[in-house]
Amino acid sequence: MKTLEDIPFFRILQQIPYENVSKILRLKMQPEERPRDSRTLLSDFRNLHFGGTCFSLVNLLIRSLEIEGIRAYPVKAEIHRRSFPHFFGIVEHENKRYLVDPGYLINQPVEIIPGGNSLLRSGAIDFTIKALENETYQLQTQTNGTQTTRYTFRINPLDLTTFMHYWIRSFDYINAIVASRFVDEKFIYINDDYVQIRSKGNVEKYKQREKAHACLKLYFDLDETMICTAEELLKDYLNKNSEARG
Repeated sequence: MKTLEDIPFFRILQQIPYENVSKILRLKMQPEERPRDSRTLLSDFRNLHFGGTCFSLVNLLIRSLEIEGIRAYPVKAEIHRRSFPHFFGIVEHENKRYLVDPGYLINQPVEIIPGGNSLLRSGAIDFTIKALENETYQLQTQTNGTQTTRYTFRINPLDLTTFMHYWIRSFDYINAIVASRFVDEKFIYINDDYVQIRSKGNVEKYKQREKAHACLKLYFDLDETMICTAEELLKDYLNKNSEARG
């Protein structure tokens, strides 16, 4: 029986960054056409260095493991400080369940232990899946001694029609360029003009658009023209939505 570690897909997934420039550029399409299928995502990754967000990457996970004969499905998580839920993937293999969450850069399977905790060390950030009561779990992170609860979830498989509904809706919740990835055990996070570069025992923070653009080019190899196009497209989209609501 093939183990999850033997599947080449997970080595590919760990190379694909989280970024929404590729998502913003699809705002000019009709809502039903905006989600990228797995083939398009992989082609964009090879040719344009794009990655994806939780929806497109979880969809890639499901489709890729389906080819291997392994069941995977999306699950909804509640992030209490946000109005829109978060989505990640559950993989079932040899009577065990594993969490894979590209949105939080957990791009390898982490076993979910009923009644116990599991730990993933990823350089600058450690992840813990903590079992609570009533088959409920929390994802927690620990950075430089600070522990934070990221979300709470139950393992309730989400049908793909509902997942697609949320995916289409998610385009209306974009308000800035966001990108994150691990590079040489450093955690790189960009949100609009805010940049955080975190390593063990150290964190650098900047709030400067030029620095954000430079890091998008340096750490994500994204084209400057595409970054600027995405910014203008998002600005126009937000203005139109604001006028429509007003």
